[in-house]
Amino acid sequence: MRYPRQMTLELTAKCNFSCPYCYCVWHEYPLLAKGELDMAGWKKVLDKCASDRVCSILFTGGEVLLRPDLFTILNHARQSLPMSRLSLFTNASLMDEPSIKRFKSLRLHLATSLQGLTTYGSMTGTALDGERLRGIVARAAELGWPMTVSMTITSANAFEAPDMFAAAASSGAKTIQLNPVMAGGRAVSHPELMITRQQWERVKDRIRSLPNKRVPYSFGNEFICKCRTDAEMSMLDKWGDGATGPCPAGKSFGTVGPNGVFRSCIHSLPTSFAAGANIHTNESPNGGEHVSVRAMRK
Repeated sequence: MRYPRQMTLELTAKCNFSCPYCYCVWHEYPLLAKGELDMAGWKKVLDKCASDRVCSILFTGGEVLLRPDLFTILNHARQSLPMSRLSLFTNASLMDEPSIKRFKSLRLHLATSLQGLTTYGSMTGTALDGERLRGIVARAAELGWPMTVSMTITSANAFEAPDMFAAAASSGAKTIQLNPVMAGGRAVSHPELMITRQQWERVKDRIRSLPNKRVPYSFGNEFICKCRTDAEMSMLDKWGDGATGPCPAGKSFGTVGPNGVFRSCIHSLPTSFAAGANIHTNESPNGGEHVSVRAMRK
């Protein structure tokens, strides 16, 4: 198959955070995180991206900075795709000034997430307070390579959404993206974190009413990905949006998971999972085979 023009590469499923709303599908289907590609495997994926003329790649995880060979992979990406837009999403807990400078030298756009102020620890499953993250965002801006900051709004942090926005803006965020928690990944096990569409509209109104907004911002409005054809009907009835148009997943964008298997988007399952097959074997770019068993869903 030919890769779409925009790709997300999930370099690892490992993460040093335990966000209770994390959308990664391997929290529901653990076998999707088994058998992570090695450096040679990711180089083959990147070579295919180059031959298929992929114009935009987002590197993510898990937490990408946990890979000791990360910069080897990124250097290969820039050499193979000199004109493509390369981006990286990180929780920034392992980022420092030297790494920011290296990312800048590779022209690799940076994004992170601020998931609360007083709620930062509970929203990341850590003992952190987010102060270091805001310092990293500020330092990146000072170095002339500002970061995009995303926020996932849950029932636990919705009350401080305006303060989160103000903190990201004052730290020097390049842009700010706000999204409601989506029904997928760990959030399936934490329905108490979901907000209603009415609550989400109130959050949006509060952000719009903030004075002196000097940073571009945007809202996401999906509560459940339309690619999740395996979702329970009750979830689709409650969170689905029948007014949305055709989904471009797998056409204008796609994902390669930690094990090298292509998926149509970051929220979706491999085709055979969505079709309800019990066992599916995919050949990965490094020549290995990965067996996915639907019954292994948590």
